Amino acid sequence: MAANAGSSNGGSGVAGAANNAGSGSPNGGGSGVAGAIHAGGVGGKVPDPADGNAGQSSLACSATYAGPTGGPRADGPMNLQGCAAIADEIVLARYKDRSARVPQGFYYEPSENITFWNAPCSESEQETVAGGAPDGMGKLLGSYESEWFYEAVYCSNDSVRRIQRNLRCDYFDGSKLANATPERVAFLASLLWWGDNGKVDGSAILGYSVVVGDATDVIDLCTVRVTYGDFGLCDEVRLESTKHLLEMIGAESGVPQFRVELGTPEVIRTLRGTCH
Repeated sequence: MAANAGSSNGGSGVAGAANNAGSGSPNGGGSGVAGAIHAGGVGGKVPDPADGNAGQSSLACSATYAGPTGGPRADGPMNLQGCAAIADEIVLARYKDRSARVPQGFYYEPSENITFWNAPCSESEQETVAGGAPDGMGKLLGSYESEWFYEAVYCSNDSVRRIQRNLRCDYFDGSKLANATPERVAFLASLLWWGDNGKVDGSAILGYSVVVGDATDVIDLCTVRVTYGDFGLCDEVRLESTKHLLEMIGAESGVPQFRVELGTPEVIRTLRGTCH
C-alpha cells in the first residue's frame, strides 16, 4: 500500500518509502485515544510546594508556561528496525538511559509536566476545558492547542500545575488518522506510548519497522518495559512488540480511505537487568 504525502492537522510526513525493513523517522504527527486517564508526572512524584525548592519548580503554578513543547524529537538515538533482531546489550543499555527513551522523529516532550490524557478525542479547546480539572478542583490558567491535541492547564489546590489533554478529533478519532501513512501511524503510536510511558523510569522506544501489504500495512513498534527488583533481586527487562495496522477500506471521490487499528504489546523476550 503506497504511502501518501503531505500534511493536515498532523505534522509532515516522512521522506522515503516504507518497505519491509521500515525507513526514516515517523515525524508525521499523530496521537490516539486511550481507554482511560493517564497521568504523566516526573518520575511518578508530584513536587511538594511546601518544600524549599517548590517555588523554583517548573511545575509550580507560578512558573511560566506558554503551551505544549512536544513534537518529533530532533536528537536522540536512531530508529532500530526489527524487534526480534535488536541485541540484548542494546535493550539492557537503553532501559538505564533516560535521555535515550525516545529515538529521533518520535514524539518527545523536553519539558516535564504533570499531564492527564483523556478519552475520547475533542473537537476544540473549549470542549477540553469543559472537562474540568483532573481532581475536579483547581483554577483554569489557560488553554492551548498543538497539531495533535488540545489542552487545558490548571492550578490545583496544592499549587502545582496540572494539564488535561484530549487528542484532536480532526487528527485522530480512534480509527481515522489525517493523511494516513505508515510513518504517521508510527508517530501516532509514539505519542500514545508517551502518554502512558514517557515519564516511567526504564521505559523506552527502540524503533519501528513497516511491512507493506496489498491492502494492509503492519507497523511494528519496539519498546522496552522494566519491573525493578527489590533488594536481593534483579530487574526484569522486557522487549515488547506492538503491531499497529493501517488498512485501506475503500475510496471516496477517488481518494483512498484508511483505518488504523491499534495493537497491544506482546513480549518478545525477557532479560535480567541490574541485580540489587
